[in-house]
Amino acid sequence: MFTDYPTYSPYRTLRLVNPHMQGEDVYALQSALFAIGVLGEDWDGVLGPQTARAIKSAQAKLKIAADGLAGGRTQIALARYVSEQYRQRYSLPVGLPFGQCMHESSCRLGNYSPRHGDDYDAGVAQRNTAFTPPEEGFNVSKSVAALATNLRNYYDKFRGLEHQTRRWELAAGAWNAPAYACWIAKQEGADSVHRSDTAKPGENARLVFELYMKSATAYLEL
Repeated sequence: MFTDYPTYSPYRTLRLVNPHMQGEDVYALQSALFAIGVLGEDWDGVLGPQTARAIKSAQAKLKIAADGLAGGRTQIALARYVSEQYRQRYSLPVGLPFGQCMHESSCRLGNYSPRHGDDYDAGVAQRNTAFTPPEEGFNVSKSVAALATNLRNYYDKFRGLEHQTRRWELAAGAWNAPAYACWIAKQEGADSVHRSDTAKPGENARLVFELYMKSATAYLEL
C-alpha cells in the first residue's frame, strides 16, 4: 500500500468479506470513519470486523441505512460530514469544499486518476502524488483540510473582486491551476495579486478552466 499504483476499482463498494478487502480506498474510508468519531486512529487499509462495525455506526450517525456497505451513498455522506467540519472552521460558504470534492472524485474516498508518468492524483481531493505523499492524499481529513485552506487563502488573495460568486469560483479554480486563477482575478480587479503569480491561459485552456470552476462550485450557496 502507498508504494505501487492502485489496482482496485475506485468505485467498488467496501464491505466485510473473506478474505478481507484491502487497499488505499479502505485506508481512506478508515480515515473518514476516524473523523466522524467511530473508529480509532490505527488504520491499516484492511477492512476487518472493527472497520465493518464502524461503517454501521457511521451510517447510523449519518442517518442512512446501516447495512455495512460503504458504497457511493455512504462515502458521499462521509465526505459531506468532513467537508462541513472544515467549511465551518474556515468560514467557507455552503457548498464548499463539498462541491469541489464531488467534482474531483465524486466523493469516492479512494478515487485515483490515470498515471501522469510516475505520479497520479489520489483521494477525495485528487492531490497529485508528485507533491503530496499518497498516504496523505488518501487521508480524507488532511485532504479536505488542504482544500479548505486553499479556498480560504485564495478567496482572501482575490479581494477587490466585486462579485462574490466569481471570487469563490476563482478561489476554487486555484486548486486546479493557481496561475490561471490569479491571472484572471487580476484582470477582473483583484488588487493583491502579483504578476509573478500569474500565467495567461490560452483560449482552449481558458474554456476548460472556466468549465472546471463552474463544476467545482456547482453546490455553492451565497
